[in-house]
Amino acid sequence: MRAIDFVYDSAAAPDHVPAVLAALDARDEAVRVLDVSGDATHREASLAVRDAVRIGDYPDALYGDDGTLDFSPGALVTEAQTGRRTLHVGPEALDALDQSSSQ
Repeated sequence: MRAIDFVYDSAAAPDHVPAVLAALDARDEAVRVLDVSGDATHREASLAVRDAVRIGDYPDALYGDDGTLDFSPGALVTEAQTGRRTLHVGPEALDALDQSSSQ
């Protein structure tokens, strides 16, 4: 599995996000990291996530209490050797990176 994008909001990042960022830094591949509170726009982040879910809906975990898209839990887009992309939200992102590095 190859990591493609990691989308998060550093202004409201939960405890697992620094661990995900550290795990991404330790990988040999280049991963696009989009911080929506920094240079990245919500549109750019939304497109990265949309590419992973394709025709499906965004996971509920990416919506805030007010019903708007919220990237604070973090969203990791990965790609299998078959080309299939998967979205891992919140602590699932760290789990996915841990599993791929142990293979």
